[in-house]
Amino acid sequence: MRLFSLPFLMLLSACTASRVAVPPPTGEEVTVFVHGYRGSFLTSTDAERERAWVSVGDVLSRGERSLALPFPGQRPAPRFGPLEADGPVTRFTVLPWVGQYEVYKGFLEFGRERLPGFVVFDYDWRQDNRETAKRLCALLDQLAESRGGKVKVNLVAHSMGGLVTLQCLRYGLGDDTGEPTWAGARHVKRVVFLGTPFRGAPGMFDDFTLGTPVGRNHALLSPDALFTFASAFQLLPAESDFFVDASGQPVDFDAYSPEAWSQGGWGVFQDVGLRTEPAYRAQLERMLAARAGLARSLADREGPPPPFRTLAVVGVGQTLIKSFRVIDGKPTFEDPIVATGDGSVLVTRAMPPSPLHVDRLETQADHMGMMGDEEVQEAVARFIAGD
Repeated sequence: MRLFSLPFLMLLSACTASRVAVPPPTGEEVTVFVHGYRGSFLTSTDAERERAWVSVGDVLSRGERSLALPFPGQRPAPRFGPLEADGPVTRFTVLPWVGQYEVYKGFLEFGRERLPGFVVFDYDWRQDNRETAKRLCALLDQLAESRGGKVKVNLVAHSMGGLVTLQCLRYGLGDDTGEPTWAGARHVKRVVFLGTPFRGAPGMFDDFTLGTPVGRNHALLSPDALFTFASAFQLLPAESDFFVDASGQPVDFDAYSPEAWSQGGWGVFQDVGLRTEPAYRAQLERMLAARAGLARSLADREGPPPPFRTLAVVGVGQTLIKSFRVIDGKPTFEDPIVATGDGSVLVTRAMPPSPLHVDRLETQADHMGMMGDEEVQEAVARFIAGD
């Protein structure tokens, strides 16, 4: 149990995470918003309804518990129990003079006022994106059924939410191992992808090895936690095309063999004792299989495009990791090569796979900033309103 001093408790009492009320949609046109990785609050499912992602107390401390999901043979460690999504992260304030973090609040307010039949789809962003896509498709079916099948659907997806959305569109509730059926696109009119890493994010390797600090907290998204998120693995590039030699030329290196992770000491395998643990090898194989499965189902395809139109919003002008060097046959994550993007997604990896009718909009706003950018919002509104 953590004990806080009175001044610290007073500090926490001034910290808030605001909400945006969105009324139920009416009419025959709906616009469904799908947030990205780390984009929804996560709350315990017990009677106490404790917020695990993200509370001010956890941000201001180094933390004890992680958001790790359970798997067979997992070593005991402090972590939360069962969690569920509890709405998109909006604005997070840690006292007006300490810090205010804008996430989706501005976009939710914009969507509520400007986009027809605005609906929010929130989900546990740690889970396999293929399963989340089925939940999204089930919501679309529900919206159609409640309107007697007469519905026009617009989808607006940010970041990883774009992967969820495309998976839903391509396969609906069916099997995703064959050619796309576009079963999830039956009622779709327009689709907007904002800052979606369709071809993955090489910089995720840093997260797997170092974790993702949240304020002072290093426990919530530790390497042990990310090792259990299928979604985090699914944010990695589809191919091992982000390793180069000392001169920057591509090299033949399989980043997705279990041996590369265990022998290279990547992620949790920095702990030498875990490299020979069968339970951790099995978990790694499950996660790599989840990554490969989504990569296959979202790959470029031939054939005629589906009838809906697509807008891809691509951030430019921010640098981020493009590739890592392989020195003497061993990859190194120090001194990576960088290129332009939105700070999280490279320009070269932000366009959706074929076949789609795609309009492209570039913005100088960064990965989260584009959601609150007025020019981007106006472009989204115009695109959705198009015939």
